[in-house]
Amino acid sequence: MIDPAARRRRRLILAALVVVSLVLITAGFGASGGSSGGPVGALGEGASKIAKPVRDLVRWFGDTADAKGDVEDLRKEAARLRAENGDLKARESRIPQIRRLLEFDQDAALRISSMDPVTASVVGQSPTAWASTIRIDKGTSDGIEVDQPVVGPQGAGAGLVGFVTTARASSSVVTMLPTPGQSIGAKLDGRGTVLTVQGAGAGTSTDLELQYAPSSVSIRRGALVVTSGTNVDPNAPESKAPAGIPIGRITSVSKAGEDGQVGHLRPLVDLKALEVVQVLTKRVDGNRAAPRLPRTTTTTTQTTPAQPGTATPSTGTGGR
Repeated sequence: MIDPAARRRRRLILAALVVVSLVLITAGFGASGGSSGGPVGALGEGASKIAKPVRDLVRWFGDTADAKGDVEDLRKEAARLRAENGDLKARESRIPQIRRLLEFDQDAALRISSMDPVTASVVGQSPTAWASTIRIDKGTSDGIEVDQPVVGPQGAGAGLVGFVTTARASSSVVTMLPTPGQSIGAKLDGRGTVLTVQGAGAGTSTDLELQYAPSSVSIRRGALVVTSGTNVDPNAPESKAPAGIPIGRITSVSKAGEDGQVGHLRPLVDLKALEVVQVLTKRVDGNRAAPRLPRTTTTTTQTTPAQPGTATPSTGTGGR
């Protein structure tokens, strides 16, 4: 058993060592100009130096988390800018098509500007073996209804694309040419004979047929086919398309020169490259062709100057 006196001596020695250590620490800090607050100040500064790496580590973790947040914000901003840039490029690519449609609208003979054309962007395509459709971003709230004709840009002008088959509040579906069972009154450009254009059949994406052409009609390769519009007969049913809208050009002729000859034509508009279209929302004069203005002839009266020494006849009456 440890002697109580020995235990007290050990405690005194331990206390003396602690005091000596504190004195030495204080003296060391005083010599280096560190602390002037005595043992307590020295201990505080020592603890501060010991804790500094811990504080630095905590601060580093905080800064790293903030930096990661900044990087994530920058990534989101870059993604937003890329999306905006893509949208601007898409709009820029549509400008030439919109310009051609606007020029097409100004054709006085077609009277397109009087048909309240609504310009729409193509937002989806659904080609199938039986029909090809596009979805546009305009609908009934913009005045669009089922069976209204749709035109698209091509070259320096525009041509018939198809007809609206489904109309919702803010979008519509357009069934494009050629579609089996969809018939359009047509004629060769510059000719008066009304014929019929319809899709050649399932599985064709570019072939239209100009049907019911008698042998008296000359169908030549490359000839332009346009819509005929409503017949001049006031009792005739109204055509869905106005007169004079280009449909396509003849590529070949079956049974040429015979009754029942068929002209094969390719749609004028590249239906797979459509980005912008116009829906003609108003019928003008029941889709009949615009009347041609009669030519006016001006009669000029040529007067012969009087020769010297000759009398000019008088137009009045008088007595002698």
